Amino acid sequence: MKMPAGSWDQFDDYVIDFAIDRKRRGERIAIVTLVQIEGSSPRPLGAQMAVSESGHWTGYLSGGCIERAVVSEAIAAIQDGENRRVRYGRGSKYFDIQLPCGSAIELVFDVNIADDDLVAIDARLHRRLPAMMHVPSLAGDESETLTRIYAPRTRIIVAGIGPSAVQLSRLGLVTGFEVVLYSPDGETRDEILKTPGVEVVPIPSAASLPIVHADRHTAVAVMFHDHEWETNLLPLILETDAFYVGAMGSRKTHQRRLDTLARFGVEKEKLGRIRGPAGLFESGKSASSIALSILAEIMQANVGASAGVGLLPDGSALSPLPLWEPARQPLAAGCLSSNAAAIR
Repeated sequence: MKMPAGSWDQFDDYVIDFAIDRKRRGERIAIVTLVQIEGSSPRPLGAQMAVSESGHWTGYLSGGCIERAVVSEAIAAIQDGENRRVRYGRGSKYFDIQLPCGSAIELVFDVNIADDDLVAIDARLHRRLPAMMHVPSLAGDESETLTRIYAPRTRIIVAGIGPSAVQLSRLGLVTGFEVVLYSPDGETRDEILKTPGVEVVPIPSAASLPIVHADRHTAVAVMFHDHEWETNLLPLILETDAFYVGAMGSRKTHQRRLDTLARFGVEKEKLGRIRGPAGLFESGKSASSIALSILAEIMQANVGASAGVGLLPDGSALSPLPLWEPARQPLAAGCLSSNAAAIR
């Protein structure tokens, strides 16, 4: 992710935009994908790095053990102009590079990925649609490929007023999420504008609410001390596909909230989606502790189902990206699959 100051978040899960940026600067790049794990690994199958021929890089494939070695290998692959598959850890030819856990991983260095494929993936993610990349397996049969699945970046919508809403917005941004703050309060909006990277949406009045764009990769935290704002806002949020809806307040406050919304005709099933009091732990009294508690609960709710590595039978590294659309359940970002139908 490109930071507001123009630098890149080096330890980011998303590397495609960095690769496109470097290619537009006239550099050759390698996309490095984790395709096999023997034993344990701090990173999942499908984790990636993007490395430019000048040695700039983003992404990570371990807990910090091999990234420098990966950069050197990627530069060598770029210079040779050939893809390669390299093993690190147990059984590797690089006996001086050992993984502390005693495991082994195998990486594919792809130096021939087409510019159009990178741009197509990035465009779908910007439209908040899932995307996929064909990764050469290089496991023996040159026609075999793997499919790397991308989910849109997790978004947090914070609707509220005051320091807790500001702190949650800032924490979400640092965590690598897209963050949007909805607030009727000018002071709250002005304060978060001091933190570049947060989108700010004014709420004109309780009777004039903006559209809430929340897909299945979006969490919504409602953080008003004046809970009258929730009466019109929460029914709109509950009509979305947001994977998390949390509302700040005590247990008594939450029960009053549910009773009020029920009187306004909100169905019981939808009311059950609201997590209240929002947060993994209660009794937080500082803005930071409340924000951290809610962020932790969002992270817990966002744990997707795991997916395993497999081989695509078509063997076509140039086949177009499929136009499959999001379904209800969040995708496990970074997973590898052998069956595109399984992620519909």
